[in-house]
Amino acid sequence: MAAIEFHVSPRVRRLAPFFLAGPISGPLLAGVVLNFKQGRPVLGSLYAIALAEMTICLPLITAKLSLATLLHH
Repeated sequence: MAAIEFHVSPRVRRLAPFFLAGPISGPLLAGVVLNFKQGRPVLGSLYAIALAEMTICLPLITAKLSLATLLHH
């Protein structure tokens, strides 16, 4: 009986740990880390801004709008 082998590409193997952070923030975190490692600080900074917006700003805006809606009715 032959063993089943799965071929995982090097790109998937490199990005897989970042998906532990989440399906949206994981790729953004990968963009920050990998771009800074590869010497692209401007692109890494843009990924960092997008990551901050997704993890900090978006929940704050959502909470503020939800509270305003709840208190309005």
